[in-house]
Parts: sequence; structure tokens; C-alpha cells
Amino acid sequence: MKNRLRHIFWRILGIDYKQTLSIHDYVFLKDDKFSVSGKQTYDNGAIVFRWSEAPLKIGKFCSIANGVRFIVDEGYHGSSKITSYPLLNNLYKNEIKSNTDQDKVDFLKNINQKEGISIGNDVWLGLGCYIMPGVKIGNGATIAANAVVTKDIPDYSVAAGVPAVVIKQKFDNDTISKLNEIAWWDWDLETIKNRIEDFYDSPINFVKKHYIK
Repeated sequence: MKNRLRHIFWRILGIDYKQTLSIHDYVFLKDDKFSVSGKQTYDNGAIVFRWSEAPLKIGKFCSIANGVRFIVDEGYHGSSKITSYPLLNNLYKNEIKSNTDQDKVDFLKNINQKEGISIGNDVWLGLGCYIMPGVKIGNGATIAANAVVTKDIPDYSVAAGVPAVVIKQKFDNDTISKLNEIAWWDWDLETIKNRIEDFYDSPINFVKKHYIK
């Protein structure tokens, strides 16, 4: 319903919604057909920038703030060691083959570029942060507002800055290991609701209560 209203509103303003997205090479996360989000994950208008079918995988119970940007591939800027300009894409934009009879699609498929993003469970992505291609963010991580994540972030870490660096680990390694084994995000919703008070207790008590060796 929200997307339909958005389309209608843009039409009233004389804007072709799909064409605008195509021109700008981005799509709202909710509309991106190559993205998968787990249960109870929500976003407030996150946008996906893509130039390929690279996957974006987001776990369960993630909180994605307004203005978050997922850049899922390099757009072939790093495909040449000679130049960062995407020559093949731009010079042969409307052609299938190059002047040397090379199939453009097949050629690009054989080029290795950073692509795809993987977000764990229970991750909080702060206002306006950028997640760059090839990045993996672990379970329970928090990414500060306006951070630019260019490298993997470990489980239950807080990362901030440009480029983002880990500024602290939320818990000790033993607690993190046990929380990952508990994997509360895999519980059914009724179980979570019945245990809701436990989530507002200390991590030590939570682990003591729910960790089974």
C-alpha cells in the first residue's frame, strides 16, 4: 500500500517513479528484488545502489535507520588495473558486443569486483551510514550514524568513523560465543514475547538463563 501511494504521489508531481530509480541506479530496500531480509527486520527508507545482481542479505531483528545506503557492487570502477573509469559499460552502453567482437555481458561476468553485502542478526545500522560492497557485518553489531563501512565488522562490535573502525566490543568473547549459540532471533515470536523481561536484564543473567551446554 505504501509503495502504491508513493507511485501515485510521484505521478501527481509528474515524475516517472521507475524511470527515476533507473536513472539514479538506486532502489528502495523494500523494492529491491535482489535483497533478502529476515523476520522483524525493519528500515526507515534505506536505499540500495546497484549496477549488478549482487545479493544483499540481511538477518533477523535488524534495525535500519533513515538514510542508510547499501552500495552492493563497485559498478566496475575497479575492474581495470589501468583506469577506474568503467570503459566497457559506458562506451558500449547500448551495444551487445565490443568492436573486437567480445560479448559485453560475458566479459563482465568474468571480471572480479567487490560485490554483495551480508548483514547478521540483531544489527543496528545508524542514521545515514554507508555499507560498501563486499562487507560482512556480524550478529549484534552496531554501526554509528554516518559511518562508512568498508571492511568486515565482527559480532557484537560497535563501529564508527570514515572509514568505520571498531571502537569497542560489547561483551567478552565467552558471552559473545554463548549469545551466538543461544541465537534468540531464531525463537518463535511467542517465545520471545513470553521471555520479554529477560531482554531487559543483564547480559550475564540472560546467558545464565538461556545458554544450554
